[in-house]
Amino acid sequence: MAKKENKEVAEVTEVTEVEEVKEAKKAAKKTTKVTAEPEVEAEPAEEKKPKKASKKTVKTEAEAEVKEEVVAPKEETPAVKEEAPKPVEDSVEVSVEQKLVALYTLQQVDSKIDEIRAYRGNLPLEIQDMEDEIAGLETRIENFKEESKKHQKDITDYRIKIKETEALIKKYEEQQNNVRNNREYDSLTKEIEYQQLDVQLSEKRIKEITAKDNEVAAKVAEAQSRLAELQTSLKEKKDELQSLVEGTEKEEEQLLQRSAECEKLVEDRLLVAYKRIRKNARNGLAVVGIFDEACGGCFNRIPPQHQLDICTHKKIIVCEYCGRILVDKGIIAQYNA
Repeated sequence: MAKKENKEVAEVTEVTEVEEVKEAKKAAKKTTKVTAEPEVEAEPAEEKKPKKASKKTVKTEAEAEVKEEVVAPKEETPAVKEEAPKPVEDSVEVSVEQKLVALYTLQQVDSKIDEIRAYRGNLPLEIQDMEDEIAGLETRIENFKEESKKHQKDITDYRIKIKETEALIKKYEEQQNNVRNNREYDSLTKEIEYQQLDVQLSEKRIKEITAKDNEVAAKVAEAQSRLAELQTSLKEKKDELQSLVEGTEKEEEQLLQRSAECEKLVEDRLLVAYKRIRKNARNGLAVVGIFDEACGGCFNRIPPQHQLDICTHKKIIVCEYCGRILVDKGIIAQYNA
């Protein structure tokens, strides 16, 4: 019995020991799992956190740099917006209308200046033409006079020749009275006939030269009368030019001042375009009105939509064909007012 109890106690102790060992193993496994898991999770957590922090710091630094770069222009833009608050559309419409009025006024002033300069500019050209014609007539008269002198010299030479020939004829006639035979008489007769023909030819030449000299004299008289007329008209033109310069000088100065004032109201870009169009246009018109739904410069028809845009004064419209700046009757009325 004692042995059985000892066996049972031993078995129980063995079972308990086995169970304790199993429980210890289970507890050891749990502890190892618990200890292993936090160590594994802690290390990457500690490693990942600095990486995330470094990325965040890099991003924040890059964003800060970008913000610093972008902030500078953004500080200027609000300043511009503050200067031009939101009722910009009304001011733009008014400014465009004012620009159109200034452009049309500038065109009218420049056209008047062109008229003054054109009228005053034609007179010097006419005076120059008259002076050139007078110089030509004087040269022509001198040439005619030289030609007349030559004619007179030729006539004198022919007359001298006629006298010499007549003297030879008399000599030959006297020799005929003292000839010894018929042969000498015939030769002297032929010589006399030849000299007589020479006299006739000289007289004919004298008549021809005299006729030419008479024509030259008529041309000289005509040239002298024309010269006298030109000299008179030249004096009148010079006096007219002098009075014109004195009379239009002040007006031209006033127009130039007004033109400069109008140019100040126009943007540089528009002013450059205006001057370029004026330079290329034959009549110097860069700003024209609309007449009978057509351009006042090239007389081509303007589409209705363009006419509407021109009347609203919201933007500057140019002709599709000639490139001139177009204005409506309202702008013209403001200029006339």
